[in-house]
Amino acid sequence: MSELKSRSPLFVDTVGGGLAALAAGVAHLVGIKGATAATSSDAVVVPSEVITALAEIGAHVTPVAHLKDVKPTGEVVHLAEWSLYLLAPSAGELERLAAARIARDKIERRLSSSS
Repeated sequence: MSELKSRSPLFVDTVGGGLAALAAGVAHLVGIKGATAATSSDAVVVPSEVITALAEIGAHVTPVAHLKDVKPTGEVVHLAEWSLYLLAPSAGELERLAAARIARDKIERRLSSSS
């Protein structure tokens, strides 16, 4: 696991911002206050299971920007390199929530080890 080189990382995903919002929310909870979220996809869609998974640990969803509109002030973290995933809306509700919880816990372990 690589350590974050910046205290204000920009978490980026390619699938609507759900993973980026999850990572930024967890980052804030573990003390990385400058974390932000962006997506390179056309639409910003943070699934309800991401909101639920963050609320379960006392974290909040951060706003998600379009990557093209953001000027990073710190390290850009491409979440595609972290082997995380969320499930499609067509998957069952319990399965989607389980995947979001797994992604959240992986992010938390990774960020806790780098802070």
